[in-house]
Amino acid sequence: MMLCSCTVNTIHIDNEKKGKLTATHYLVINGEKKILLDDESAPKPPYMQMIVRKDGVRILAFLNPYKNSIYYYDYDREVLTGKTLYQKEGPNGILRLAGFYIKNMDSIYVYNRPLTEVALTDSAGLVKRRISLRGDSRPNWAIYLPQYELSTVNSLIESRGKLLLTGMSPFSIADSLIRMFHITSCIDMKSGEVEFIHTYPEELYGSNANWQDPFFMQSFRALSPTGELIYSFPVSHEVYITHQGMEGYKTKYAGSNVAGTIHSINDSRKRTPNEVILSHILQQDLYAAILHDPYRNVYYRFMLQRIPGATIKTRPDDKSVVVIIMDEEFNYLGETTLGSGKKWNWFNSFVTFEGLVIENIEFNLNSEEEFLTLKIFTIEKL
Repeated sequence: MMLCSCTVNTIHIDNEKKGKLTATHYLVINGEKKILLDDESAPKPPYMQMIVRKDGVRILAFLNPYKNSIYYYDYDREVLTGKTLYQKEGPNGILRLAGFYIKNMDSIYVYNRPLTEVALTDSAGLVKRRISLRGDSRPNWAIYLPQYELSTVNSLIESRGKLLLTGMSPFSIADSLIRMFHITSCIDMKSGEVEFIHTYPEELYGSNANWQDPFFMQSFRALSPTGELIYSFPVSHEVYITHQGMEGYKTKYAGSNVAGTIHSINDSRKRTPNEVILSHILQQDLYAAILHDPYRNVYYRFMLQRIPGATIKTRPDDKSVVVIIMDEEFNYLGETTLGSGKKWNWFNSFVTFEGLVIENIEFNLNSEEEFLTLKIFTIEKL
């Protein structure tokens, strides 16, 4: 008789520069946009895109999930200018609109979440083409291909004639599959052909480590000025850099001066209690989105700070939101703690020539009207 035992491999990812970095810059609030919403809209839209028309007018498009539609606001005048409504059934049906990329008003790519597809539409909501993101549609496609939680900070982006969507595995990946599971879909915008590219780094997600929650698995992505893809993984103090046509990565340190060691869950994947997973999320520093600012030649990387005394009553949005500032070579410039996720909806962040824009969700309880409130941050020297 052979006796076998299953061991849990815990990965420890140290921050070797903790407490050693010198800040020279920080973020300050230097402006605000306050957009009055109609009765069918609400703050915290799940997805937004800034569009600059040929006449220079800036349009902020955002997803209204209640109406399965895209709303268009004149960003500078702060007024509604139009809508694109999508039917849920029929030849133009979009069951659940969960993201979009507006190339122009005749070419609007929308992510139809229930079918895991991207549909090319126009501003009238008419579907011109459907593109499946399930590979060859085999029943076990989710073992090898990503699922997508799109947001303003992890949006559909265009690069070199391709439309890119970066997703995740919702749970830990078996070592036997880690080299086969791809995290980014690359759609040829002319032919509609799809290529799946880039895998999870084995040193972070291999060795049968337990990262049994989307909070650890979500990969965020930015484009460098030269077209490189910059990946920010929640569990790494480094960013991973590659090209569309490459599978390997080079890494650059892009961590926080206060972040501690990040480690995987010391428990079996098959029976990890939910309270253990939540405690692990709350009591660790975890990185999030990364944005490039072409106006100031810097990157912003978000981090969600640990809560050492967290209890079962603590929520993930109690974690403080930190923004790390780096130059284009990922040299550390500084970091700013904004406050908790109950105050800042960092998922709705984007860059304009005015600065870094982040949605503020402190509601005015004395007002019967609801606003989309955006705070504008600029960089100052210490």
